[in-house]
Amino acid sequence: MSNSIIGLVGASGFGSEVMPLLEAQTLKSSTINSQLVFIDSDQSKTNLLGHEIITEESFLQLESKDKFFNISIADPEVRKAIQKRILAHNIKPISIFSEDIRCLASVEFGEGAIVCPHALFTSNIKIGSFFHCNYKSVIAHDCTVGDFVTLAPGVFINGNVTIEDEVYIGAGAVIKQGVTIGKKSVIGMGAVVLKDVLEG
Repeated sequence: MSNSIIGLVGASGFGSEVMPLLEAQTLKSSTINSQLVFIDSDQSKTNLLGHEIITEESFLQLESKDKFFNISIADPEVRKAIQKRILAHNIKPISIFSEDIRCLASVEFGEGAIVCPHALFTSNIKIGSFFHCNYKSVIAHDCTVGDFVTLAPGVFINGNVTIEDEVYIGAGAVIKQGVTIGKKSVIGMGAVVLKDVLEG
């Protein structure tokens, strides 16, 4: 049985929701014995959910042939900067998927995805890297989603939608079929988006 270390960046709200998904995912593997840690600059706590909280520098110094990471921070700019720093040390991203998500046909995820319970992806969907999908969100057919995109809980994206890089979509938002959401845009919670949204 090989040993690995997996660091989850962000020891707060979303991180505490994601760590149990990572625990369940690693328990399913009979060939890898994984040490799971939180990575956070706030060292006022040393432990969360039974896992040590260490700094990014300490994580980078840990000795292991197999080191992986993911980032449970919603802000796409912060997520992007952390990803760049850790990848520079040849540490591999790991995707984290709840056991009960549904992907119906031809759904492609980039590296470093986090997908929470009860998410649904229908067909012909392409999703970029370091994507966050919260609870009970839906992406319908023929959608393209960029890198560092976050869907808060209960987002519904209809078919033929394009979401560009670094977009944040708030809880309960609905995106009409055929709409394009421009790069670095923020869609507020409960919004109903009926037309294209410009970049920023």
